[in-house]
Amino acid sequence: MLPLAYSSNLHAAENIPSLIHALQTFSAAVRSSLGWPRLGLDLRLGSTMIHELEDPATRAGLRNALDAAGCDPFTFNAFPLRPFQAAVVKRNAYLPDWTSPERLGDTLRLIPLVAELSDHQEITISTVPGTYRPLVAGGGAAMQVATALGRFAAAAARFERERGRTVVLCLEPEPWCLLETSWDVAAFWTGPLAQAGLAACMADLDQDGPAARRALRTHLGICFDTCHLSLAFEDQAAAARRMAQAGARIAKCQFSAAPEVRSPATDPDGVAALAALAEMRFMHQTAAASEAGSLSKVEDLDQLDECLARLPNARAVRSHFHIPVFREPTASGLSTTVDDSLAGLVACRAEGCTHLSVETYTWSVLSPSERDAQSGTTRELAWLAQRLRSLPEPGARVGS
Repeated sequence: MLPLAYSSNLHAAENIPSLIHALQTFSAAVRSSLGWPRLGLDLRLGSTMIHELEDPATRAGLRNALDAAGCDPFTFNAFPLRPFQAAVVKRNAYLPDWTSPERLGDTLRLIPLVAELSDHQEITISTVPGTYRPLVAGGGAAMQVATALGRFAAAAARFERERGRTVVLCLEPEPWCLLETSWDVAAFWTGPLAQAGLAACMADLDQDGPAARRALRTHLGICFDTCHLSLAFEDQAAAARRMAQAGARIAKCQFSAAPEVRSPATDPDGVAALAALAEMRFMHQTAAASEAGSLSKVEDLDQLDECLARLPNARAVRSHFHIPVFREPTASGLSTTVDDSLAGLVACRAEGCTHLSVETYTWSVLSPSERDAQSGTTRELAWLAQRLRSLPEPGARVGS
């Protein structure tokens, strides 16, 4: 079975003491309930924790807490550097972005830190897919982002040469971001990254072109979030192939599901149930699609009526609201994209992806009957572990 983790971004932990408390009271209990000798952890580290971990004693304390809880942090989440369980997050989840020196600086600091916290030869880190498009003006953002990523790749390559450990930074395509669809990823990898990214990487590697190209291939990849690809209404298998064919390795898969209403024009109860999920903490980009492939997109769920008014013949409407993955799809009412997510997982495994985490960070804003994050996370991991047993092994093509 693949290494399987849950993402610790569901915890309101913004410093190392609060993170250690979550490990002791939550993670250890989930592992015990599952009966697993080790629990995979997609360890979220924000800016405050990154700077705290530069102290050797603090690093040792966290490592000891991880070991005591029986946690295995083979992958890390450095997407939200600012507080992620604050009263209001919304666009702050994307700040600082990859046009900011702060984003590059804190992510560079992570390279040696994750190597001390994890025993794995290859470690993945998920990050912002460049920038959130409404936050930037002009057309130069892609080249700025590519330049910063090239510098990260060079630093990771030097670290690998010196320490023998591989750190892979995984950009996570997300609605309304610079990288949103597989087409965006392919265009970025073959355009700005192959130009500005390569130039920056070469500059930091003594103008060694072959070393720079290898650094980009080895230390930059994609975090394939199945919920996000569902929001783009992409065929997930085709999306995974398109990214890989453009040279963007799928190094990490975040398994998550979105709420969906099928045939919303004839399902007012389903639309009302989806609208009731609107809340003030997280961004819930929302999209509807017609049978012909037309899309209507709005930035948040409180604009659902506007989204549907622009596409009255929509076959389905979905929102960026990570819901429990064990919810069963329904023919009417509020359904789920979990079947689409399973197709995405199969596609990621076909491309050789071995790092997998469940990312349901929304327990605090789900319905009152679903707010037990500990039991819900336990159930999600057990549900996914059972399904993994029947899926093809990584690298195996379906039908091959």
